[in-house]
Amino acid sequence: MTRLHDFIGEAIAYWEGLSDGSGAPQRAAFDPVDIPRLLPYIVFFDVLDGGCDFRFRVIGEKVRSVFFENYTGRTLLSLAHVEPDGPLVRTFRKAVASRAPVREPVEYVGPDSEVVKHDEVVLPFANKAGAVTHLAVIVVLAQRRSGTGRN
Repeated sequence: MTRLHDFIGEAIAYWEGLSDGSGAPQRAAFDPVDIPRLLPYIVFFDVLDGGCDFRFRVIGEKVRSVFFENYTGRTLLSLAHVEPDGPLVRTFRKAVASRAPVREPVEYVGPDSEVVKHDEVVLPFANKAGAVTHLAVIVVLAQRRSGTGRN
């Protein structure tokens, strides 16, 4: 059985394997076929206007199952529960600016009060000119331990 944090390590190793050492690997190098175990945990975003907003492109089934609705095609800032300069947006913008993975899990907000975010990593991908155009976010969720109030 795979431990939850193994998905994050696997995602980072995949991203590093695609990078030539100069920062974010090219989006064209990303192939979901290479990471079948991670697909249920991925949310893939288009980066809009250099990081002003982000559009949901693909949402893995494990993540989608704990969202309020299917956000595919919507922008992050169009969601009422996302703060324009809140921690999630800041984390995404940090990945765009740094062109490097950002592992700063943001608290889960959604309809299931028993779900907590165990871990997450934001992985930037660039175009040929080097601008970050996409983010792959691997989200690992867990059930809250009953009676403890902790994850």
